[in-house]
Amino acid sequence: MAGEKTRKIYCSELQYKKLTVYFASSEKGAVMVEMRLAETSEDCVSYFKDLFPDSPLEKNREKNGPLIDAVQAALANSPVPERIPFDVVGTAFQMATWRAIARIPYGTTKTYAEVARMVGKPFAARAVGQAMGRNPLPLFFP
Repeated sequence: MAGEKTRKIYCSELQYKKLTVYFASSEKGAVMVEMRLAETSEDCVSYFKDLFPDSPLEKNREKNGPLIDAVQAALANSPVPERIPFDVVGTAFQMATWRAIARIPYGTTKTYAEVARMVGKPFAARAVGQAMGRNPLPLFFP
């Protein structure tokens, strides 16, 4: 996430109703999706420059194509492709939390305490909440 130094970030943005959706991907896969309520959009390079200050940024819709398609499907309440490559960075606990969240069936809800039990840390509900607050791909790790 912030401060990543070794990977080039390809970004793009789109308007969906009253949302501006920003996409960031690397050669390996999806890095981040951010959504803002706004009818005018900031250029994606400007938007991501503070989040990835040491990474080269390039506006490139094609490199974000699979991610854009998946987000548009999710926003339209349609099935999301299951195999989207990810290139997310987090602590071991954050990664375990995001993987656990991704396994929760569509339409099912779990409390942070339940997710904490899923990752083998039954007293870590607050840490699960913090991990979710740092979730770089909220539509994929709801």
